[in-house]
Amino acid sequence: MRKHIVMLFIFMAIPVLIWGKGDKIKIGTIITNQNYKQYIPAIKSMLPEGSHYWIINGIKKGWITIPLVQREKNYPAPPGFAAATKKYAGVCKIGQNNELIGHVAGIPFPDPKNGIELAWNCYSEIRRQCIEDDEFSSPFLLIDKNGDLEREFNMLLWKKKWTKRTDIEPIPQIPAGRKGLTSKESFVINEPFDVKGFAQVRIRYEALEKFDEVYSYIPAIRRIRRLTGSDLTDPLLGSDQMMDDFELWRQKITPKMTFKFSGVKEYLVPRTYTKKPPQPFIRHNLFQAEWETRDLYKLEVIMNDPDYAYSRRVIYASPENNTYCLYYGENYDQKGRLWRGDVLLVQATNPAVGARLWYGTLKVDHLTQHSTVMDMYPSLKGMPVSQNNFTIKYLITKAR
Repeated sequence: MRKHIVMLFIFMAIPVLIWGKGDKIKIGTIITNQNYKQYIPAIKSMLPEGSHYWIINGIKKGWITIPLVQREKNYPAPPGFAAATKKYAGVCKIGQNNELIGHVAGIPFPDPKNGIELAWNCYSEIRRQCIEDDEFSSPFLLIDKNGDLEREFNMLLWKKKWTKRTDIEPIPQIPAGRKGLTSKESFVINEPFDVKGFAQVRIRYEALEKFDEVYSYIPAIRRIRRLTGSDLTDPLLGSDQMMDDFELWRQKITPKMTFKFSGVKEYLVPRTYTKKPPQPFIRHNLFQAEWETRDLYKLEVIMNDPDYAYSRRVIYASPENNTYCLYYGENYDQKGRLWRGDVLLVQATNPAVGARLWYGTLKVDHLTQHSTVMDMYPSLKGMPVSQNNFTIKYLITKAR
């Protein structure tokens, strides 16, 4: 009887402790620059490889603290998306070239059995980390290796899914549009003055072999230029962010890729907010947020392509309620060195809409220690975005 009582006590204690190499962090602990050394082993065991230095360095310098709070309840997927996942479970298959066959809507593999199934769950046009009609504004902060601001841009962005719509009318797709179109995205820079008016429209297609259509307005020459849709690895406006890294992983799945599914593990993550986080939010190149623990899948994406910028990616995704929101990413160059990565993703949600969106994201260059911070202000209402938002003419008016 005594043995059973002891075991029951142990199981009851598990949710309020985080274990790491013999150390523990209790719920309610605030890790600061005064006490962080005793928690370093636990922090390292509960964060991905590419995040150790940045988080510990920020605590050491007093930029941020880590308040550990009780894990929030699992946030729901959007109602229509959850219904579609249940309705179409079991109908999807993987083709011989890694293509997804039979997908209608929702998460294609609610119980992924291997790396390629997990990869499709995390694919940017499928997962629910972006609602079907999305808009946000964000400063684009370029931070030097000392954590000081080099330069700041301000961006307005819109995205609209054309197919696989489940929660915002029209459902299931927008009738008008090019054949095979999956989404459109546009953004414009409205400050500072020297790049004000730089705008871009991107059109994405479902076929993996079909490149994006990309059009940019360059204010310095007052001309619209069509850019190559196959090269998505050039950094945007001198930052550490490239288009294939948008939403942490936007790159299309290719026949050359191979995947490794490394199972699930409990990690430290910033909590998800239902309203704007406490201010000041940005501290140098980090965010002051409350932290909790979440179970995340670890997925390795091996490119097998010597001409691509990265040799492999490592992605950390939350499987809860089949939303597959991404928290961390690590990208390795062709020499196998850890190069760029997403270290800290602070998310927000409106429970009525379901999808978790980013409030803050940190993109870092591990080789130069340069970083780019985006402090985003997403729309959580799930309101339709006009199709007119995806024209250069409209974007120019938003920059005036």
